[in-house]
Parts: sequence; structure tokens; C-alpha cells
Amino acid sequence: MPLQKDYETPSTGALASYHVIQQVSLDYVSALTTATVASYLSKDAKDAGRFAMYAQQIQIAGLPGSGSDARDFAEEQLVAPAPDGAPPQTASRYAFTGAQIVG
Repeated sequence: MPLQKDYETPSTGALASYHVIQQVSLDYVSALTTATVASYLSKDAKDAGRFAMYAQQIQIAGLPGSGSDARDFAEEQLVAPAPDGAPPQTASRYAFTGAQIVG
């Protein structure tokens, strides 16, 4: 499911509000999930076939549980709040904290 949140894209400073996980990869050795997130101006822009304004890969500590959907796991982790004391260099990891998962 897509994520809804106003997000200032680093490359242009423009606001994107609709974000789609395009790809999820799992690293079983490092126990990391990597989500490739594409950001669009809006749902209408995505539905009209517009290109993403910005795309980024975000690493998430941990792996989905056995039988769990990798994309669902990534979405849930991306919207979760940053833990107390998270270092500033993890800002992109928590860029979508508080986003709404939309249908």
C-alpha cells in the first residue's frame, strides 16, 4: 500500500505527498531489509503515469517474520516512530515516520 505524507524531496525541495515502495530486498546475512521508495507529487500524478519526483533506498534493521509479506513489513517499519536517541545520520531512515498507509 502507498504511504501518504508531505515530504520535502532532497534533490529539489519540492513537496511530494504520495510514496510507493517499488522494491524490497532482504539481506539474510546482515538481517537488513532495503526498501526502494518512489515519491510522487500526488496519487493523481502517479495514476496519470507521471515519473517519480524522487526515489531512495532506505535500510531497515530486521527482517519480516516467517510467512510475512516483505512489503507490508517495510511499510509498517517506515511509518513507525524513530526510537529515542536515534542519531541524526538516520534521518532518511525515519523520513516517513507518521505517514498514513493508504489503500
